[in-house]
Parts: sequence; C-alpha cells; structure tokens
Amino acid sequence: MKVKVFAPTRIDLAGGTLDIYPLYLFAGGGVVLNVAIDLFAQVDIEVREDSRITVEAADLGLSLEAEELNEFVSKAENTPLDLVARVLQFYRPRQGLNIFISSKVPAGSGLGGSSALLISLSTGLVQLENIPSSKKQIIDFGSDIEAQSLRVPTGKQDYFPAAYGGFNALWFELPGIRREELVFSKAFRQELQSQIILGYSGASRFSGLNNWNVVKQYIDNEQSVVEKLAKIKQTAFSMYQCLKEENLEGFSDCLVQEWSNRKELATGVTSVVIENIFAAAYQAGAQASKICGAGGGGCFITLAREGCQEKVKQAIVDNGGEIMDYRFSDKGVRIVE
Repeated sequence: MKVKVFAPTRIDLAGGTLDIYPLYLFAGGGVVLNVAIDLFAQVDIEVREDSRITVEAADLGLSLEAEELNEFVSKAENTPLDLVARVLQFYRPRQGLNIFISSKVPAGSGLGGSSALLISLSTGLVQLENIPSSKKQIIDFGSDIEAQSLRVPTGKQDYFPAAYGGFNALWFELPGIRREELVFSKAFRQELQSQIILGYSGASRFSGLNNWNVVKQYIDNEQSVVEKLAKIKQTAFSMYQCLKEENLEGFSDCLVQEWSNRKELATGVTSVVIENIFAAAYQAGAQASKICGAGGGGCFITLAREGCQEKVKQAIVDNGGEIMDYRFSDKGVRIVE
C-alpha cells in the first residue's frame, strides 16, 4: 500500500509570537493572521513486508534506515530527522515503511515548512493505521511533538493552514484556539494575489531561540517586551478589521506596522541584506515589506503597488533576493492513495 500526502505551507501576515503558549494567556488573548500557499510539503509512504524503516529527505541530502522503529528513533536523535522519528514513535506504525520527504520551500524559510511536513506525515500515518483522529487532535499532538524535538517553545499558528488551507484568523483565547476562515470577494482576493510578492533572502533562519528569549523576557516582566507584544496584538486586530472590510490601503499600513513591531521585539530579526532588499523594493514601488516567521533570514513578502509588480520583483532580484512563485491554497492537507 502507498499513500502520498501534501500539505501547504503558509505566509504569516500579523500576530505571530502570540501563538506561543503561554504568551497569549499572559497577554489576554490575541489573533494571528495567515494564509496557506501552494508550496507544499510532500510525504510518500510505502508499506513494507518487514519491520524495516527507511526515510529519505532528498531535498536535504539525508537518509536514514534501521531494522525496526526503536532502532530508527535512536539513530535519528539529535539529527535533522529527529522530528520525523518522534512522529513515527508517537503513532507507532505496525509495519515497516519507506518514507520519502520533499518540500517546495527551503529549510529555514519561515514559511512553516516543518509544521507542514509534520501534518503531512501525521495524516499519512493516521490513514495507514486507521487511527480515529481529527485535524484538531493531529495539530495538538503535532505541536507537542515539535516542541519536544526543538526543546524550545513553539507557536501553533503554522499547523492550521497546513491542515485546513485558506486565509485564517486564529483566535488564541482562554477556552482554546478558535479558527475563523476569512472569505473575500473575487476582486479583493485577486488584488492580494497580484500584489503580495513572495521572496527569499538567501539565508535560512531558526525561530526557536528568538521565541524562547521573548517568553523568558515576558515572564521576567521586562516592560519593553510586554509593551511590544501589546503593539503586535493591536496591529493584528487592526489588520483583521482591514481584511474583513477589504481595505487594501489599511492592510498595507498594518504590514508596515507589523514589520516595525517585529524588528523592535528581538535582536537579529533583520539584517543588512534584508534591509537593502526592502529599500530597493520601496524605491521600485513597494508599499510594505516584512519577513516571514520570526526573522533573521528566510522568506519575506512585499506588497507592491498596482502596476509596479515587475519593477519591484526586479529590484529584489538585483539586490540578492529570489522570487518564489506561489498561489493561495484553499485546501489543506490532502491524501492521494
């Protein structure tokens, strides 16, 4: 038996960091906005007749195999395949497997690639093992598994676009996380698709340390961090209102504020390369730019004025960036048997 599973990655728009437990409880809740895109994480799983486990991640040039699951988990510890091993250990397949992993986004992109991979692999294993499990349960299990693997606090926003697709307003509240799907007119959606340019800075990033530093500083009641997270919360709510009203100019203003908030929150969020790319994009007709994820490298989005898209793209490329073609993805994780 074989299954092929695809899950979309995402562009985060506003509110990130407040999806980390328990920060959103300390801050009295918050909203995180993101959208799924068709740069997929893909997992192909093939059932074997023996107990052997093999994993090949061609994009990373990695492979690992063992005679049985426990041996595989031991071999994968403290390697880039640790997350895969932990997912396998949790769902404990009853037979050997050949697993092939690939992704349309570079490692450390800031597009939630590892979470999309986790959702893909978990969904495939649930299907193979016929385990009764909802998307919400897969998300809850997955976020805990990834936190164990990274050994730092992790945000939860990335799993929702991977699981459900679409534009998401994720409300982090005391009773739990509430997902609101944002649906736009055809004209406004086309404007967003046309004017939001996705680029890659050429450098990967790791958000875990930034996240831990913010959590620690908030717990230590460092007022600057408390105040900046309050700004992030307010900007995200303002962007939510602008999106609901299909107000593109207001959305642009919120993107500018989100990037300003993000740079103030933690050191190392931006770099000379990123700032040069953004400056050139503005000169070519960009209205706003921000790094995806926690910053320090990876991908970014730039909102270009109508009619300036090609000039902005060229400015990004001329200054060391790379343009990534994408489309919004209305569908979340899907299985092909």
